[in-house]
Amino acid sequence: MRDMTDRVRRLNSAVNAHDLNPIGDMYANDAELKWPGLPAMKGRQAVVEFYAQMFGAFPDLHVTLERIAEQDGVVAAEYEAGATNSGPLPMPGGQFLPPTQRRIAVHATSVGTVDHEGRIKVQHEYFDQLDVLTQLGILAVPTAR
Repeated sequence: MRDMTDRVRRLNSAVNAHDLNPIGDMYANDAELKWPGLPAMKGRQAVVEFYAQMFGAFPDLHVTLERIAEQDGVVAAEYEAGATNSGPLPMPGGQFLPPTQRRIAVHATSVGTVDHEGRIKVQHEYFDQLDVLTQLGILAVPTAR
């Protein structure tokens, strides 16, 4: 099902272009996006709003795909995202943290499925939250004594 790999590449291109229209078109009306540390986002509009917030928090966000694998209707992608936090960062409960002006590099994996129309139905993101929060300066890493 090479089609799913092509969809991942198209979504990656739209993310790197910060273009919400094709991003929204890639998701099913009842899509679900799970992101570490945040409540699941349900519905295409919620997913698009999340991307808009991420682009606001990280205006220079760029994602590099490293590997894509698909099997039995499931696709997984490993990627690296790099960005500078120069806008408000959404947090659980609707709060926003002020920009840290710090650059981050995140190694992550995304696993998802598509519906019968080829739109993303479920997408789960996995990455080390502690590493991200440390890079942003939100959490301090204890030093060895």
